Order: sequence, then structure tokens, then C-alpha cells
Amino acid sequence: MSAGRYLGLLASVDDLYRAVVTEPEGWTEQAFADWAGDVLGDVADLPRPAHRELRRCLQAARKLRGFWASPQAPSPGDGDWRSLVDVGLGARAWRPTLELARIGLDEVPDPELFDEVKNRFRVVHSERWMEGVDFAAWLAAREG
Repeated sequence: MSAGRYLGLLASVDDLYRAVVTEPEGWTEQAFADWAGDVLGDVADLPRPAHRELRRCLQAARKLRGFWASPQAPSPGDGDWRSLVDVGLGARAWRPTLELARIGLDEVPDPELFDEVKNRFRVVHSERWMEGVDFAAWLAAREG
């Protein structure tokens, strides 16, 4: 599997989360099934752990929809969609995306996936990963 495929999957999950928190009423079970069919439809080359993390992302999206569609939900205000995800589920929503990025980085070392892991690690754990280390140094240490 290519790094581009992992990056595309991460972008698809981000798009799903954005859509669910900004327009929860538009997300029916059929809409989730359609998303899953589009994203998970061709998984022959997808490792089982990556497939599992995508299913976890889908579960998180359903929970986000339930939270934001609830009459008791706070007003979303003008917050960024990422903030709305944080209000709805916090790190629990982002954890499977971090794991998906890690799986991709382990399988296909790539500078963009390295950056995805760094960014998502900070969001999930509220601390930095590989601070001051660039992709080339990380790769050299990994291979050495």
C-alpha cells in the first residue's frame, strides 16, 4: 500500500468528522454506510489493523453525530470543526486517526505520514512526539 493511500484515508476521516460535526442532521445510518462503502470498499491491500482503526473512526463519527444532533448539545458557535470534535469526544475521536497514521508510517515510511503522526500525537497526548527530529533523522535511526 502506498503512503498516498494512507494520507487519503486520513483525509477521508477528517472530511467525515468535519461533515458530521457541522451538519449532524444529514448523517443517517445510510450516509454512514455509503461512506464506509466508499472508503472501505476496496480493502484488499489494507492491513487488518488499519481496517480496524477505520472502523473505530466510523464509530467515533456516529458518536459525534449523536452528540451534536442532541437537543442538549451546546451551541457550536463559530468554532473550527476540530474544536467541535474535541468538544464532542476529545482525544477518543483522534486516537484511531493517530493509530492509522502510525500503521502507515510503519508500513510505508514517508515524510508526510511522519508529519501526520507528529501532529496527531500532539492532539491525542497533549505533548510532542519526536520534537526536533526530522523525517530523515528518524528514518536513519529506524534503519540503523
